[in-house]
Amino acid sequence: MKKRNENLETAYCKFWFAYCFSILGRLVHGMALSWVVWRLTASPLWLSAIALLSAIPSLPLAPIAGQVADRFHRYQILLITQTLGCGVAAITAYLSYHEQLSPWVLATLALLFGIISSVDGPAMNSMLVETGKNVMRAVAQQSLAMNVSRVIAPMIAVFIIEVASPTWCFVLNTGCFIPMILFMAFIKIPNRASDKERVESVSMSFWELFHRYKILKEVLPQVACLSVFIMPAVSLLPAISIEDSALLSFGSMSSGLGFGAVASAILMQKEKLFFTRLTTLLASSWVCCIAFAVLPTLNTLISQWLCASIAGASLTLALASANNAIQNQAPNMYRGRFSAMYLAVLLGLVPVGQLILGISAEILSPQLAVRGCAIFALVLLVICAYFSNWNQSDTNPNAKENDT
Repeated sequence: MKKRNENLETAYCKFWFAYCFSILGRLVHGMALSWVVWRLTASPLWLSAIALLSAIPSLPLAPIAGQVADRFHRYQILLITQTLGCGVAAITAYLSYHEQLSPWVLATLALLFGIISSVDGPAMNSMLVETGKNVMRAVAQQSLAMNVSRVIAPMIAVFIIEVASPTWCFVLNTGCFIPMILFMAFIKIPNRASDKERVESVSMSFWELFHRYKILKEVLPQVACLSVFIMPAVSLLPAISIEDSALLSFGSMSSGLGFGAVASAILMQKEKLFFTRLTTLLASSWVCCIAFAVLPTLNTLISQWLCASIAGASLTLALASANNAIQNQAPNMYRGRFSAMYLAVLLGLVPVGQLILGISAEILSPQLAVRGCAIFALVLLVICAYFSNWNQSDTNPNAKENDT
């Protein structure tokens, strides 16, 4: 028994190592893709279209992807999706090397990546939770890996593009899929749910789960507010920069967001009990909205950096708290669909917010659009808090039962 546990621990470590490579490659790929689209079109509309095509499949495919993640062993799903993702990345690299990329080709490849990621996401998120020592630690580790990668990936992408070309960013992403593919092929981690539970799980529909579990009805609207009105504001950072030093201002806010996110993720590693409380989701969401409302009004680099750091830290803490709350109360047999709902709301609604923010910025101004959306999100979050009656203690008194 002891040897089996040691083997599982080793397998889990290898899985997390492969995950870090996979997410880093995807982020570098995304940076290079945006750069190529901009160089080919010089059109913000095309940039928005590529982002939309990458994210929009997660909404219609969420019920199917979640059910597949619950019905079948996740290592089987991830072996297929990671292999397909590697293939799309390799095709992108090949076409880029031979200078055969066009906006329509890039749009098609982005849509393919979006479809693959929509199926991959719930299975990956569920396995990340189930391979942690407990839900809290798994969510904290996932947040840390994601945010450190978000800080490192732009530097790697810029360096490769400057020294070589975007083609090698796509090659790097192709290589970053390989550790996960090999892991899923040779080290097969089964679902925690039994075979009988996996068969029975398909009888529960998406909407039945949503209405049955109160945590979904209370947490997902909070995440939706952040996805629609807060997260898209990052794309307008260049437009709300200080006019006299636009580049420095943009860099200051971007680095502040990254620093705050990483600092928050590190804090969660040390103070896990803090972010397991649902009041943390409320408080950090409010702070995030206030920070984004204040950010466009600041006119010094230091104040912008500090405000952006607070915004990045509070947004990371809010999303991690939401994910932790949902995963703590997710039965193992339904974990794939819980993950699918969370990811669909988190990622699938961002393009909707980008559209709202873009139209608002055209009609008013980027500064007023960011401030207005942040204030509106704050009002909605307060309303959500008023109508909820969460327990002020931990997210799930039976969390230990789910972790065993």
